[in-house]
Amino acid sequence: MISVVMPAYNASSFIAEAIESILKQTFQEFELLIIDDGSIDDTVEIVNHYCGQDQRVRLIQIDHAGISHARNVGTQASNYPWIAVMDADDIALPKRLEVQIAAAKAHPNVVAWGTYAHHISSTGTLLSLQQQGPTTEEDYERLIRCGEIPFIIHPTALLKKEILVEIGGYSSKFPLAVDFELYSRIIYRGPVLVLPEPLLLYRVHESSASMQKFFRQQFFAKYIFARHKARLAGTRLPEIEEFTQHEKDLPLISKLDQRIRLGGQFLYRKAGLHIAEKHYWRGAFCLSMAIAANPIYAIPRLWNQKLSPDARQALKN
Repeated sequence: MISVVMPAYNASSFIAEAIESILKQTFQEFELLIIDDGSIDDTVEIVNHYCGQDQRVRLIQIDHAGISHARNVGTQASNYPWIAVMDADDIALPKRLEVQIAAAKAHPNVVAWGTYAHHISSTGTLLSLQQQGPTTEEDYERLIRCGEIPFIIHPTALLKKEILVEIGGYSSKFPLAVDFELYSRIIYRGPVLVLPEPLLLYRVHESSASMQKFFRQQFFAKYIFARHKARLAGTRLPEIEEFTQHEKDLPLISKLDQRIRLGGQFLYRKAGLHIAEKHYWRGAFCLSMAIAANPIYAIPRLWNQKLSPDARQALKN
């Protein structure tokens, strides 16, 4: 049995599609908990419609406190041993839960299961294939040995509730990069693996936090990684305030280099959104600038997401 936890804040544009995608799963032994985080649009009315149609759908309303608190409230209210993460603007493909719970039963030592995902635009246009995360325990252990944080696409995650509760759930100290921070703690409790199959349509749009607050999100991610390296080295974990000061004290050339590299990542994302909206010249310009600014990031990503045989086949299907 699975508890699907879906936080929602002013999600009326997409939440009906997200709910429908869960109700149409081939695996039907689930509850769907929707935690409304103080929405002021029509989100609650839409959710109440589905509550009236299917008793597995439950609405929990809270005052606006952010996505971490909403996810923790959903986890605490859940009844089943596995928590399926779901965002209110994404679409789960029909076999997502079936495939993930089968893997969980076959490998009980694994604490989190993710999948690959397709990026889609705000209008549902298919953009690219995202292949991320270790697919075997050997891959997971290699990443750990190399000092990395094994990461899965968070809206695809199926998390063992027992472990999620033991580590204290989601941290309210990280309004951005909260998923990366969670994995920096959960990886010490067991393997975090990915099923190499796209089972989610991951919506990217201009109003998403990953676009509007990209550079701040990357700052938090850098801090989390610095904290992870300190833990591995057995040294004192840096506080966020001293890390912030350290970043401010970097030489100007280091700051400039970092800004250019992050700018390349941001422009790569902008390119995808422009192309999805059929603004091809803007997309081509942003892509060329992304490659110029950060070729080590942009070129492999372009290959994996759009040009590789796997990506072309997945996008064709």
